[in-house]
Amino acid sequence: MAVKTKIIINPMANKGKCGKRWPQICAELERHLGPLASSDVAMTRGRNHATQLAREAVEAGYRRLVSVGGDGTFSEMMNGVIADDRPIAPNLVLAQVPAGTSNELSRSFGQLSLAEASKAIAMGHTRNIDVFRADARGYEGNQVTRYGFVLAIVGAAATISWRAQRVPLLKRLGPISYVLMTAFTTLTYSPRPYRIRIDDEAEQNLAMWSLMLCSFDGAGEGLMLAPGADPGDRKLDLILVGDIGHWETLTKIVPRLGDGSYLAHPKVSRRHATQVTIDSDRMVRADVDGESIGQLPMSITMLPFHLKMAAVKRP
Repeated sequence: MAVKTKIIINPMANKGKCGKRWPQICAELERHLGPLASSDVAMTRGRNHATQLAREAVEAGYRRLVSVGGDGTFSEMMNGVIADDRPIAPNLVLAQVPAGTSNELSRSFGQLSLAEASKAIAMGHTRNIDVFRADARGYEGNQVTRYGFVLAIVGAAATISWRAQRVPLLKRLGPISYVLMTAFTTLTYSPRPYRIRIDDEAEQNLAMWSLMLCSFDGAGEGLMLAPGADPGDRKLDLILVGDIGHWETLTKIVPRLGDGSYLAHPKVSRRHATQVTIDSDRMVRADVDGESIGQLPMSITMLPFHLKMAAVKRP
């Protein structure tokens, strides 16, 4: 019996290029999956709409959901199939057709081309990916919960993401906006004092420029934050970038984010964790999978299940 497949497209992904490419993408998907009925395809109309569409699709009996867009679209879709820290239905398979600015999921699994991604969906082979839960304070003081799969970031890194997405001119520039905001933020952002608790260990007081919790090795925009990270090992790679000055950050940390060599800096540490709680007396932004969800305090917890991701079977 064929698996019911729902395609969720973000036409605005990659500065609107995703929507323009949809006829080509649709043709490739149909070449591998067969004809798609109009009811099998849905276009997002705004932020978090993919979450609603995914939940409705599962309720309608779909068990394979495909996001057409970037990691943000996939993250929204994924949030629609989880409730109360567990999947809302058994035997779900998620997939990504890489058509966004950041497509870390497809890059990590070696299926960045449209043909490879479509083939992965049709083959039926899957790989497990971890899911973590992030709880933070929203910008209006409300409690915000978000499920993530790539990374959670705090401090300077989260500020760079927030600024790059919210300055209209920079947002239209795509990836270069992150380059510009990284340079500006690095020269103006000073380390903050944090209170951090890792797993069952005692709380620590640390001054840090940024904190990153990575499930995948990369994070889009050509970054290699946690080389060798396993997205299915039920562990997060916790990276602490410590009390480093502006010039040293600009010259010794930022240029080395692309190959992971920044990890060799004496004020950068890396370890595994499954639960992290972090707070500060300062206002500090928090980001999950490229979306600013609010501010500290924030807690991150690895959940005790995997989601199945369509992937090309490798030898």
